Amino acid sequence: MSLRFRLNLLITVLMLMFMVSVGYVILNGTKDSIQEGVEASTRVTTQLLDTVIISSVQNPEWGYTHDVLRRFLESLGHVRGNEIRLYSISGAKIYHSPPSKYLAQENPPQWFADMLAPHEKSVTRFVHFGKLEIIPNPSGAIREAWGRITKLFWLGLVFYIVLNGMIYWVLGRSLKPIGAVLKAINRVEKGDLATRLPEFSLPEFARIAHNFNAMGESLQASTSENQRLALIAQQTADAIIIHDLDGNISFWNLAAERMFGYKPEEIIGKSASLLSPKGLPDDFAQTFQVIITGQSIDNQITQRVNKSGKIIDVSISAAPLIDPETSKVIGDICSMRDITERKKAEEALRKLEENRQLTQVIQKHIEEERRSLARELHDELGQYVTAIKTFAVAIANKTKPNETNAGMPEIEANARVIVSAANQIYDGMHHIIRQLRPGSLDNLGLAETLKDVVSNYQAQNPNVKISLQLKGDLTGLGETVSINLYRIVQESLNNAFKYAEASTIDIKLTKSKNGELQLDVQDNGIGMDIEAVDQTKHFGLLGMRERAQALNGTFKLVAAQSKGTTIRVKIPNQDQG
Repeated sequence: MSLRFRLNLLITVLMLMFMVSVGYVILNGTKDSIQEGVEASTRVTTQLLDTVIISSVQNPEWGYTHDVLRRFLESLGHVRGNEIRLYSISGAKIYHSPPSKYLAQENPPQWFADMLAPHEKSVTRFVHFGKLEIIPNPSGAIREAWGRITKLFWLGLVFYIVLNGMIYWVLGRSLKPIGAVLKAINRVEKGDLATRLPEFSLPEFARIAHNFNAMGESLQASTSENQRLALIAQQTADAIIIHDLDGNISFWNLAAERMFGYKPEEIIGKSASLLSPKGLPDDFAQTFQVIITGQSIDNQITQRVNKSGKIIDVSISAAPLIDPETSKVIGDICSMRDITERKKAEEALRKLEENRQLTQVIQKHIEEERRSLARELHDELGQYVTAIKTFAVAIANKTKPNETNAGMPEIEANARVIVSAANQIYDGMHHIIRQLRPGSLDNLGLAETLKDVVSNYQAQNPNVKISLQLKGDLTGLGETVSINLYRIVQESLNNAFKYAEASTIDIKLTKSKNGELQLDVQDNGIGMDIEAVDQTKHFGLLGMRERAQALNGTFKLVAAQSKGTTIRVKIPNQDQG
């Protein structure tokens, strides 16, 4: 509830009390006036009628007294403040004075009439052959009072509303500076010490503004330097913590709150050992002992624990906090940097490098096994197939009809079948040998091997146009690079023929001047939705990616529905890598 509303409410209550008091005085005076008027009217009426009664008795020739009274009352009419009734000796009413017509349009409520009704008793006179009653009846006076009270009430109500509105408006104008004062105080409370109050016309508010502005200038001058220092401490990305000589925390910035989860009100005043893991109970104590001797600590790698109990790897730098007046150490200021993610990244890189080295070793052993298996197939199985073919040819020749014998046709036919089967086995064996280890790679190098493999795929798929572009010096790449690039091209072609439904396949291998290799295999096939393909479960893609990464290279797959597929591999200079 505002001050303006309270003052206005107080004035309103006082005005209401005043109006109620005035109304009470007026009503009480009106009641006394009616009471006095009724009493006077009753006395005058009684005396008048007593005079008529006595005159009637003294002059019998006028007739019976009740007839004389009736005639007199009929000529008299209404008497203010009284009601006159005349009864015969039998009790029949022979006269009733007419009601008052004064302010007949007024209709006061019953409670008002009861409140103003006088306490005057009726007067009774017994006459010959009748009874006379004079009853007090101030209805006219009550209606008159009600009319005056009603007009006074409406006049008072209008005056009350107008006066109340004027008071509210005057209070609003008079107390308007309070709003500016409250806003200024609120802004200072929020740290805006540059807030100033304007000059006010009222003397009291003018003094308040002067004192407030002087206080603001003093606070701003005394705290500006501290604010700049605190701003630096609060906005730094490192956790800034200040300890006193007892090792208790006296300052805690926002970075510390984010790092450890404690709000300032939860941690300030408590021992910094709260942040030390249980496995390192003396770590903080040892560091603090070094600091209070005046020495500094730079980038000490250790661990701390946050509010939830999580261990954090941190790098700590600390320096003694010295009192400029006494030159004594009064604590230390410490900055901490969370290096948990950095250590995780370093560990991940280390494991990735180990995996790459392991992948290279595995691939090297696989290629060696393939080479050995290809050699065994060529040397051992090839000899047996050649021998079988030789024996079958000899049998066929011996059983072939000639001039000297009739021959053995069935044996010859079977021998020819064996020769054909031996040829197929020999061709299949050589195909397997090429898949295991292309002989041209060891003898002629990567460029000639790629030309050979493209030629073989082209011969097997004449409806697909395959182009090969080789740029740069591709000699001397080394066995590891050569075999991996060959396998990537081989897998790319297999995928293109199996899934792409392509009509053209373009292969481009380039070696730049700095020794970097870039391989692009692009087709115009149906493409694929990369988002819908789990490349970690697509072993062909996964194998190509691992081969590229094993050489510290990159593997990129670019594809879209109905827009073909492009495989791009970049291998850095292995001599520099």
